[in-house]
Amino acid sequence: MKDSLVNLVQTLLNKNKISFDQEELAFQIQSHPSYPSLHSITGVLDHFNIENIAAQVPVDSSTLEQLPNCFLAQVSSNNVKSLVTIEKKGKSYLVYDSEKKKENTSESEFLKKFTGVVVAVEKTDTTLIGSKSNKNRQYIGFGLLGVLTIFLLLRNTDSIYNTTFLLLSILGLIISVAIVKQDLGLQTSIGDAFCSETDDKKDCDVVLNSKGAKILGGYKLSDFSILFFSIITVLTLIQITNPVLSYSISLLVVPITLYSLYYQHNVVKKWCLLCLSIVGVLWLQALISLLANTYFISIELTDIVVLGVIGVSSLLGWSYIKPIIAEVKDLREEKIAGVKFRRNFALFERMLNKSPGLDTRINESQEIVLGSLTSDLEIVVITNPFCGHCRPVHKHIEEILNRYENDVKVIIRFNVNAQNTQSEVASITSRLLEVYNIKGEKKCMKAMTDIYGGEKPDTWYKKWGNCQEKEKYTLELKKQHNWCMKNAINFTPKVLINGQSFPTEYKLSDLIFFIEDLKESIRYSTTPVTEEQAIL
Repeated sequence: MKDSLVNLVQTLLNKNKISFDQEELAFQIQSHPSYPSLHSITGVLDHFNIENIAAQVPVDSSTLEQLPNCFLAQVSSNNVKSLVTIEKKGKSYLVYDSEKKKENTSESEFLKKFTGVVVAVEKTDTTLIGSKSNKNRQYIGFGLLGVLTIFLLLRNTDSIYNTTFLLLSILGLIISVAIVKQDLGLQTSIGDAFCSETDDKKDCDVVLNSKGAKILGGYKLSDFSILFFSIITVLTLIQITNPVLSYSISLLVVPITLYSLYYQHNVVKKWCLLCLSIVGVLWLQALISLLANTYFISIELTDIVVLGVIGVSSLLGWSYIKPIIAEVKDLREEKIAGVKFRRNFALFERMLNKSPGLDTRINESQEIVLGSLTSDLEIVVITNPFCGHCRPVHKHIEEILNRYENDVKVIIRFNVNAQNTQSEVASITSRLLEVYNIKGEKKCMKAMTDIYGGEKPDTWYKKWGNCQEKEKYTLELKKQHNWCMKNAINFTPKVLINGQSFPTEYKLSDLIFFIEDLKESIRYSTTPVTEEQAIL
């Protein structure tokens, strides 16, 4: 079963037509340190550059008219406060709860429960959560596999019954995989399409986790579904010209579908749309078997042996694969817990404050300063363009500046030996300083991105040229190097936050998650305490 908070945010983004990667969104929300609070939602939306606002608004009709068509709202029922996703439909409202169950309610009824707390989002041209390149490659791969499969079928059989039967077997296998993943609480596109919204009549999770879904020795109907379609797909492929045994088996399983329908309707009193899809596939296969009229004839001992080999192989294979899938799920949960622990700002701040503070000032310096020159949050990056470990740090700093350009001051300090002014490292770093002081921050960032991105020095010189005032900027490099030697900073990269060393227990990629908290901590520590606050 999906996480309830993730359900709400996914519904919110879907209704606002904002593209997102489901797994990445779920991971970021669940690993947020303040999860499952409202702040974890706004924090993750900020993380993905989604325009959002959380506010306390008046509880009246005029306010509702000004809100977007879909938003998160806090409601109170029986003195219990919870979040829901609201979709406006004229004068009525669709209320999606944390399990994606929807209820149609009037404006007056909604106002009785509404507390005034809302979270609204706005779609922008740059809004996109996560990379979908891997999923696109998967879709292309499956599409290509499907085309090749159909081509081979058309080449090896002229029977429309055989071809359709095999394609239905493959479809059943795909749906079975989705059922197993849904049962394990993993996300799939098919599962989301069929089971994303629940109501009084349909709920996939209730059906899949009911007692009747468990059959023998810990195996459930979902396991037998994937085993059946695995066996029938392989068997039909082997006997594509005359799949008599497959046709016969498809007729034998029809009673099981009747049991499934009876159990869902009479016992659980809920429908699983994925399960109904499997029933539909099995009925279509049974219909094809009847139309082909070749079932239960000419079945030889060899066919039974082949069926046994495929069946035992499938059972052994699934008994090996399913624990791996469950283990991957457990590892993902452990990863979420670990990341959530690592992103706890209180722990990070404690580790940060353990290191002694350094005076980061260099008198009459012309070094590179990016972002806000007046920000109280200062990040000093001691770096070297020819240091392989510095390259990913530059990318992290670039991400921070893209998101927090007006809230953070980043000082780029080179730790290079400038005694040999003709060396490439001295030539390039002096030119970077010159580009910054003459052409400005944006051009300097581009020049830094090129060299830290692995561009060859000769290519870089052709684009950015040589330093024209080498003596002036070599002197600046010597100042920076001397400062590093004075403070016993001998290796790069090194990151200082307001003069204190970035904790070695953390990855530098974690820094971006602490910027908001660092800003707040600095603001709080520099705000004068009033007499009334001191008394309290």
